[in-house]
Amino acid sequence: MAGPTDRVVRAHKAPKAPRLTFRQEILTIQNLPKVQRLIVILKVAGVFLVAIGLEGIVIQPQQLWLTAVFVPLGLFVSLLPIRIRTGRCLACMGVLQQDQAICPACGAPQM
Repeated sequence: MAGPTDRVVRAHKAPKAPRLTFRQEILTIQNLPKVQRLIVILKVAGVFLVAIGLEGIVIQPQQLWLTAVFVPLGLFVSLLPIRIRTGRCLACMGVLQQDQAICPACGAPQM
């Protein structure tokens, strides 16, 4: 059997990353290249398509075609794995090296 140890285990609390304000999020979306803007729009549209499909179940149970069409379409659009590398920081438009996750100029994490 293992005996008691004198070693004390301490948890290390990771520092919280600063959160973006609403205005900073809007500016970040405006700074996105057009293709990445389209991706953000598709992700939001997928949520709305699922909501329309669920509304078809709740409000109008006779019209199940709303559910049959919009829920799978919304899930497909929301979960569509699209990733495009631009080589630029989304916040300050600084140049990034390949596979660099944090901008060296402004410290912003990349999507």
